[in-house]
Amino acid sequence: MSRLPEPRRFRHGGLTVLHDHVPGPLTAIALLVRAGSRFDGEHPGIAHMTEHMLFQGTGRLDQVALNRRAGELGGEHDADTGYEDMALHFEVFNEDLGDALALLAEQCFDSIVPGDRFAKEKRVVIDEIRGRADDPANYLHERAWSHFFGDALGHPVCGTIASVRRMTPAAIRRFIRRRFHPGNMVLAIVGGARADGVRRVLARVFPPRGRRGELPPARVRPRGTGVMRLRRGSSPQVHLVRLMTAPLAPRPLLAASVAVEIVGADPDARLFQEVRERMGLGYELGLGVEHGRDWAVVVLSASAARADAARLRDAVERTFARAAEGFTRAELARARKKIRYRFARLADSRLDRAIAHASREAAGHPTLAASQRAMNALAASEVEAAWRSLLRAPTLTAVLSG
Repeated sequence: MSRLPEPRRFRHGGLTVLHDHVPGPLTAIALLVRAGSRFDGEHPGIAHMTEHMLFQGTGRLDQVALNRRAGELGGEHDADTGYEDMALHFEVFNEDLGDALALLAEQCFDSIVPGDRFAKEKRVVIDEIRGRADDPANYLHERAWSHFFGDALGHPVCGTIASVRRMTPAAIRRFIRRRFHPGNMVLAIVGGARADGVRRVLARVFPPRGRRGELPPARVRPRGTGVMRLRRGSSPQVHLVRLMTAPLAPRPLLAASVAVEIVGADPDARLFQEVRERMGLGYELGLGVEHGRDWAVVVLSASAARADAARLRDAVERTFARAAEGFTRAELARARKKIRYRFARLADSRLDRAIAHASREAAGHPTLAASQRAMNALAASEVEAAWRSLLRAPTLTAVLSG
């Protein structure tokens, strides 16, 4: 089995740097900023809009020149915004590491948010929001998530059409000034570049000093539980979302993740076999774990014909309850192997590994290597206890019918 090493950790002024040397011609860069949607404040969606504007021009490069420069250097020059953070990433040849980091630093510290580009990106984001709203499964997920988490994580990462329309370039610039400083960032570098070279590059292109990292907003706590029923249009389908509060401690959370693999939505898992194979219900089925710095949740999503709504609910309840009786050795072995496979994929992917290193550091989670060791040491009793704990935890079940 591929064992992931612990990355080398050091500081460059206020910036936390993780370096993971992997021989080869390429180096992946993940620059993570604690500037996700939970920091939006009075402008829901402003973190996501800021991500768009980081690619629209700096004091030295307009939008066309910026993207041409990225194309000259390599691939995977992109960014993503989540609830906790924004991740900018880049994968380049080792010799281009300095220029790639310089470009990322320029985007973070010298974006000018041009008014004409901002107007265009607002239209793009509003169109994205409309597309999501047209999807009933996404609509239900957003409503359930908002009800479950309240103000802390309740609004969609993209914001709403109304909140995006109210945004201004000045608001974006203020958000950048407040959140984008080295003390609020983690840089992970995975690939052929060596540590001494990384230090020299950072000394040349990255600000050496920065304000201390900012504390997160108030702790996230599940608020809306029970059952929520929604109606929309005249769809022949019924959609179901269930949110179950998961443990925050690393080892119980990992045990819950293994349990979810056994119960879950893969073809060999219990829920798939019950809903799709035995009962022949709907096509859509998902079960997974999402978590941040101070929250974790298991998310179930499913759909069926409107006439089968009660049968779908019964199938979920029955499968979840039976799982509380315990798992077989074969089920546990398959779940462990699936998770080992994902760790092995990370070992082979410089970019995914860099993003995972940075996000875990920023969220205060155990490293990949520590998580891999903990998973290998989990006992079957811990996995079974974790599933029973999920069934007792605060839960919201949301149903959307036409």
